[in-house]
Amino acid sequence: MTPSQPSPTEPAPGTGAEPRPDGAVVRLEAAEAAIVEHYARLVRLGYLILPPDLARHRRVVAAHALAQRALPRSRRTGLARPGLPTRPAPPAPGAPDDPDGRDCAALAEADPGYGCLRERLVTSALAVARRSAGGRRGPAGTLRRLGRGPRLLPQVLGLRLSPLPGGAEALAMEQALLASTPAVRAAFALTRLEHLAADEAESLLTAARVRPQEARAAVSAAAALPGGDRPALEDPCALRARPGDLLRRRQYRRTGTAAAAALLLGAGLVTTTGGGEAPEGAGAVDDARSGETAPLNPALVASADPEQLERVREGAWRDASRVDFSAWEPRGSAVDDEELLGRALAAWSTADPAVAVTVTPGTATGPPPAAPRLLYAGRVAERSVVLLHDGLRLARFAEPAAGPAGEAAGADGERAGRSGGGRDAPVTGSTLELARVDGASGGHPAVVLHRGTDGVRYLTAPWVERADVHDLLAPGADPARVALGEDGVTGPVPTGVGSAECVDSPLLELTTPPGLPTGVLVDMGELVPAAVTDAAPGVGHGHPLRGEAADRLARTACHLPDLAGSGVRLVNSWEFATQELPDGGGRASWVCTRAETWRGEGVRTVTQLQLPPDGEPAADDGGAREFGEAGVITARAEGGADCTLREHHFTASALWESPDDGWYLIAAASPGVGELTVRGDVDGAADGRTLAVPAAPDAEAEVVGVVTRTGEAATELR
Repeated sequence: MTPSQPSPTEPAPGTGAEPRPDGAVVRLEAAEAAIVEHYARLVRLGYLILPPDLARHRRVVAAHALAQRALPRSRRTGLARPGLPTRPAPPAPGAPDDPDGRDCAALAEADPGYGCLRERLVTSALAVARRSAGGRRGPAGTLRRLGRGPRLLPQVLGLRLSPLPGGAEALAMEQALLASTPAVRAAFALTRLEHLAADEAESLLTAARVRPQEARAAVSAAAALPGGDRPALEDPCALRARPGDLLRRRQYRRTGTAAAAALLLGAGLVTTTGGGEAPEGAGAVDDARSGETAPLNPALVASADPEQLERVREGAWRDASRVDFSAWEPRGSAVDDEELLGRALAAWSTADPAVAVTVTPGTATGPPPAAPRLLYAGRVAERSVVLLHDGLRLARFAEPAAGPAGEAAGADGERAGRSGGGRDAPVTGSTLELARVDGASGGHPAVVLHRGTDGVRYLTAPWVERADVHDLLAPGADPARVALGEDGVTGPVPTGVGSAECVDSPLLELTTPPGLPTGVLVDMGELVPAAVTDAAPGVGHGHPLRGEAADRLARTACHLPDLAGSGVRLVNSWEFATQELPDGGGRASWVCTRAETWRGEGVRTVTQLQLPPDGEPAADDGGAREFGEAGVITARAEGGADCTLREHHFTASALWESPDDGWYLIAAASPGVGELTVRGDVDGAADGRTLAVPAAPDAEAEVVGVVTRTGEAATELR
């Protein structure tokens, strides 16, 4: 919903500096007219002064309560500072115009009612904020219940309210205000949003029971805060509504009679044990501090609230501009389980020792910067799993599931192994795995949900139609079909991670509709499997399971386990040269394999000499082809851009023993390189891209190639 009043960034109403009627007295009729006209502005003031680490729903309700309770009870009310001007200061030179096209000075000339309301609201809001910061925090970061005033409205039942997201600038502003005292936040609101001069803001703070020295310091500190004359702030009158805890509400219906009796009993106890009346406005945050745990970091106010989770609409990928994790819709049987989602968010947002955290190299471990996107929540192999995405990282939270339906709690609402009560309490055996995925594309259409003795279960992208498992060491063999559930979760898929010997090398192929990239993935022991391609630089990604590419990949497969656990996102191989070996040695293939990482660092590049297989290729009974021995690594490099479009001019060499027991130095160059020359223990030259010269078994030599287009020396990979 949106307010009918001016936006929160509109300057304060000009309330005039003329003498008020009856000196320091404001009539109730003037205050009533002012609260109707400027209600949204008053709510904004209260929302800004209240602690930013308060849960958004309760902070919104408290701000509205403060504004409503600012209305005086008596028909004639005196001001603490009758001489305090209520006209805003002129805008700073170059400040943007008022949103509705009016200048601050052109607003209402005299409105003593607004000045009265503003003074009373600031006084009440500061009193509430001081009580919140005055050591009233209870166990587990909660806040003790504050005294309630005589008026109980407003109340919101069955809904959770929160301001519409304000973006990165609003979040940065919240972080700056969190470190400020209530008086500094009040001074910030008066000088930046109400456009009062420094001395006027100082006088109003003094009228609100702030010591003069503290008021002067608060105004100075507020001037140093960022944001300019139009700071980006959330609008507490432009709200988004979500349902509350539906599961708990259903539980209340089942125990209606007992719940009603307990409610009546509780109401009677409150009536008989209630203390004295709290100061005016102190009850405004009673709904805001009724024991709910709130994150201490303002960035977590939304990111740790399951109601704020971003949920992509079903089928959004069909018309999305890009098909990556941002187009994944939430799936799973527990996408509405707020308790499970709350525990997952709490595990990500707080460093709880009860949760075992694993991260891939180069992944930040901090909380999400805003409300993350929900990708999956459900039960997988006796574990309750939640998968989240914050735009840069994936987070997989898992905890032991209990009960036939995966419900975590027993009949008494308590969970075995929980270290404390509440939705955010961790569970013994909980795990959190974080993985960096910035720059992900449609070529990564699966995420690991669970690892077990029977294999790995993946969550596939919503557009995946079929899943098959290939054995890289059996090129040409028919793949094994993998079960794919309606929620996109696969059945157990074999993995080669952790195997002591290279006897098989499973690879997952995911079939997608025409126009979308097909996923060919290999498990690297991390949250996100690595994509596997076969393509020369600048040519585009080829399919690694077709034709000769499958044979090249088969001879590379046993080198892939060396990359496990290093944050690899892509493994690309391409044949940069073929060479007829001397003494009838057959036709060899020179292959460059490059493993890219999500973090950009730690890239590994190797060149292989894949010698021809013994005898003619033949198919065995299973349909697989004989492909020969694994490729021989001839060069290794870490970092750099070797074997990419930027650095695709290079040479590689190796010492090779022929079938006639003769030793040769053989070398090859990538396309665009020629005039190979050997220097060192061996001398020789060749005009083409390959070279073979006799050499000793322990000869050391340098191979130099010339880039045909520029005449420069090519890079030698060693």
